[in-house]
Amino acid sequence: DRQAGQLVESQPKTLFVPSPIIYVTGNTRKEEEKTLKEMFGSTGPYKCPVYKYSLRTDKHLIFFVNLKCTQEKNPNKWALRGVSLLCNT
Repeated sequence: DRQAGQLVESQPKTLFVPSPIIYVTGNTRKEEEKTLKEMFGSTGPYKCPVYKYSLRTDKHLIFFVNLKCTQEKNPNKWALRGVSLLCNT
């Protein structure tokens, strides 16, 4: 859901959905832990893998991005579904 800024179920029979542009920055681990608690609350974010190619291996993994989840659907649900992002360059 682009307006709410969180992961939601896709439409039936839709495998690929474009995501909004994601601004990527680096930070230290201490800053990240503090930010995670402030921004995502007790459930935490879904640490979504971002791949360079559609072949999902460690070789093509670029980084992880933290995505906000709804209260009803926690991060484990999205991990079990195998949700990931694919770069388009």
